Amino acid sequence: MLMYLCPALMDWLLFFASFAVFYSAGVRGLNMHECAILGIMVQVAYMVSSLVIGRLLNRHNAKTILLASTAMCGIFGIWSLCTALFGLLLTVMMLLGVFAAFFFNSFQTFMRGEAGPGELNDSVAYYTLSWSLGAAFGNITAGYLYKWGQFVMITTIAAVVVLIITLLFRHKTKDSGIASADEHIEEGSANARRVSPSYVLIGWFMIFTVTFVQRPLCTFLPPMFAHEKIGSLMASMPLFAHMAVQALFGLAMIRFRDILYRRTPFWIIQGVGALAFCAIWIWPSYTVCFVVLMLLGVYAGFAYFCAVYYASNSGRRSFNIGINEALVGLGSVAGMFFGEWWMRFSGSESGIYLVCSIGLIVSMFLQVLIATFTGNSSTK
Repeated sequence: MLMYLCPALMDWLLFFASFAVFYSAGVRGLNMHECAILGIMVQVAYMVSSLVIGRLLNRHNAKTILLASTAMCGIFGIWSLCTALFGLLLTVMMLLGVFAAFFFNSFQTFMRGEAGPGELNDSVAYYTLSWSLGAAFGNITAGYLYKWGQFVMITTIAAVVVLIITLLFRHKTKDSGIASADEHIEEGSANARRVSPSYVLIGWFMIFTVTFVQRPLCTFLPPMFAHEKIGSLMASMPLFAHMAVQALFGLAMIRFRDILYRRTPFWIIQGVGALAFCAIWIWPSYTVCFVVLMLLGVYAGFAYFCAVYYASNSGRRSFNIGINEALVGLGSVAGMFFGEWWMRFSGSESGIYLVCSIGLIVSMFLQVLIATFTGNSSTK
């Protein structure tokens, strides 16, 4: 179980560094276009690297790649806090994106190899809880530690990297000859729908969409709040609340395995999510943003759990996860591109919420079509 602390600590590191970099950008007066370039290029690096590593990973090499990528994320995470030159910062952040892709792809291969047949549901739930909590606390601790200066932030990142490597070395890896979730298809109870490989495609739409709506918020909210003279700690609170609820609902999905491979849950949850983004667009105050983003954590936790579970329970699992993580990058790039474009076109920073709502509605409609025409014969 201690190994599930590793993605929590790594996502803490990444969101901590990201918040600090983008909040500093807002303080220095960088505009939204420059912030968008930074965010987009990091995700391009993550996307391409995920496609590459997804083809190379297996149970034998996953732990080695995991250890190496942890060390490199620490190096470039620290470096990102030490430079204000835009060109150098862009390069460092892109390299951080490369090794972050290596880490999360290799960890998911590693965790499937460590989980026994029938344990995939629990494994994905713990993984969703872990990295989501890491993201949540990365945001809020960045808002707090930012005020203590660069030395404290660098020291904290270094300590986290050492802790991750220690946990991985202390974990006794299963022999590759022992059966694991990596080779087993997990079915639910007698009342559950049968596993349908077409839901891997639905999961890809889900993970593309959740990053399409989530990454622009992580990129643009810190500088938006900085422009409004909201302090760094308060600026981090809405994103913390969102990620914390996402983590808890991802864990709660342990009890709801039987609602997977059905249409009704995902169109209801995603439809309500689209309406929630409309609410922030209509009433773009800090309080409304905080409350609604917290509730949107339910949608995000559901979407991430489903996407990882579907990809991990059919076909070539490491390849499927590589596509998942590449779509994390592509969805993030698309969300930041269209979000930044619409904010400039409309002349309103709150326009980002309308883009999120429309993107979620379109994706939900496509998912329903796929489930209807290619899924199980009974998918309601």
